[in-house]
Order: sequence, then C-alpha cells, then structure tokens
Amino acid sequence: MKRSMCGLIVLAAVAGLGSCGGDPTGDQIEQGQQVVADPSSMFLSTGGSEFVVVQVLDELGNQLPVNFEPLNVGPGITVERDTTYLQTTIGTNLETAQRFIVTGTAPTATQFELASNGVSTTIPVKVTPTGTTATLSNAAPAMNEPLTVTLPAGYRFGTAPGITVGGDVGITTAVAPDSSSVTVILPPGATGTVTVDSVQVDYLPGVNLSLPSDQTVTVGATPLAGTDAPTSAPSIPLPAAGGTTATFDVPDFAATIDHYYKLDVTEPGDYTITVDWSIGSDLDAPVCLSDPTCASEDFGDPTVSGNKPETGTFTLPAGTHVLWVEDYGGDAAGAELSIVITRP
Repeated sequence: MKRSMCGLIVLAAVAGLGSCGGDPTGDQIEQGQQVVADPSSMFLSTGGSEFVVVQVLDELGNQLPVNFEPLNVGPGITVERDTTYLQTTIGTNLETAQRFIVTGTAPTATQFELASNGVSTTIPVKVTPTGTTATLSNAAPAMNEPLTVTLPAGYRFGTAPGITVGGDVGITTAVAPDSSSVTVILPPGATGTVTVDSVQVDYLPGVNLSLPSDQTVTVGATPLAGTDAPTSAPSIPLPAAGGTTATFDVPDFAATIDHYYKLDVTEPGDYTITVDWSIGSDLDAPVCLSDPTCASEDFGDPTVSGNKPETGTFTLPAGTHVLWVEDYGGDAAGAELSIVITRP
C-alpha cells in the first residue's frame, strides 16, 4: 500500500516559511526614535520645583536605554537630574527612563532641552512671580485720600482689579487706560503690606494673580467733621457718568444715631448709593431730596430696610441733597462706614 506524501509536503512548506522569514518587525527595532516627556511643558512658581520624566521610544513603542543631558537651559530656571529615580538595590539605576528636577529662580517664560540617543525635546517653562514691585502716590494717605498704585513694566491689572492692605480691601475708583495703575480709597486705619489683586503678567495672558508688593501703607482715621447735623454735613464726591466714588467715615454713633452727608448734584440723573458698616444690626440710608435740613420725611427710601449693606438707586435732580445715615438698630457705636456711589 502507498502512503500519501501530500501532508508531508505541506508541513515542509510551512516550516520553510518560518525558517526564512524571521521576525517581520526586526528591522523596526530602535528605528524612528523619539523623546517622550511628562509633562511636555511646565508651569511653576518662583522658588518652586517640579519633576519631568523623559524616555526614548522607537517606532514600535519600545523603551530604549537612555542617558539624558540638559542643554540650552534658559534664564530663570535650573535643571538637575534626580539620581534617586528608578534606583536599584545595588546602587544602579534602570536605564529606560530618567527624571529631572526643574526649579524656578526668577519669573519668566523660558525653556530647556533634554537630549539622548541623538534625539532631543524642548520643554517650555513659565515661572510665575510670588511678589512684585509697586509705586505708591502716597504711603500715608489721609482717610478718603485717593491712593494710586502703579505696577512695573510687564505687569498690568486684569479684571476686577483692586488693592488689599492687611485684611482691608480698598474700593477701586479708577483704572488707567493701559491698566498699569489703579486708584483706590482705602478703609480708615488700614496699615500693612500692599497686595495687588487681579494682576496679569505679559507672558501669562489671561491668568489673574494676587501678589504682595514691596510697599507698605498706613491710612489715617480722622472722622469727617460736621456729620452730626444736616446743615453742617460735609460734601462727599459724586461720580461722573460711568464712574464710582467712595467715602469712608468713622462717625460717633454713640453721641448721635444720625449722621449726614451732603450730595451736591450738578449732573442730574440716576445715582446708586450703597452704604455698608462694620458694626451694628441695622443702618438706614435714605436721601432727603432738595431738603438740606432733612426736616421733611418726603424722601426716596429704597435704602430704608433691614438689608446689609443698604443700597438703592435715586433719581437726583440738580441741587443739594442730603444722605441721612441712621443707626436704626442703636448698636453701631465704633462702626466704620463706607459710602459707594456709582452712575450708569
């Protein structure tokens, strides 16, 4: 009986293919090498440090042995290899990846390169400031004296700009057209380091920072004279259209529960008046319209309520009017008062 040779021929053909072809991806190993960095860009504060891990992969995704070197390190940073990364128990390091420590030394936008195996990558770095310089119009303003704070070149005020001194927040009344400075009225007695709020740096567009400055300020705290009677009430500033004014006072609510502030209106229109206070359960703040003696109670009263702060919009004709601030709760002794007036 003859045996069939067909099966043996097929097996021999398959074996021949396996022995001749080898690994079909063999010629791709170590080809198309590229650096992979994590992270690929960095954002850190002055004095702060972050890690970046780098490795080299071929086009198949294989990790290759590496020995990275930092090159072309820009200003404002230092770059050092972390020798503890992937360290073995015998004092050597695994060769498939390396880690570097990047430290910000000065606020700037900069970069550095990491190179190994004939390939490299560039890593951009932005170092944020932790403070700034500033110029003050007056380091010891009187109560209600406007203070202008100007930032150095490369810095500008962003949205909702302001100034804080210690825990006291100023009221912003003006911003320079180029946003390089703001003018504020600070609360009476405020003292300490000036912090600039909502500041942007040229190389960090859209990022608002709150930064302590190199300046300190002390604000006076002398009560406004004549507030205990409507006929002697001091005039407080009114804004132009689209503007804001702010007035602080430390009235003696222990001596009298009523205090008065004159509104000399030359531009008739709508004025929004907001009165806030630091101590006391309830203050009211109506306006005596065209009645400098406040003898009549025929006045607009959107600010006669239990709200804190009291705020209302008054349509004021040209002439002299009086803002009447009454300690309705009878417990505002020692209070600090703020009066903010805006116009659309």
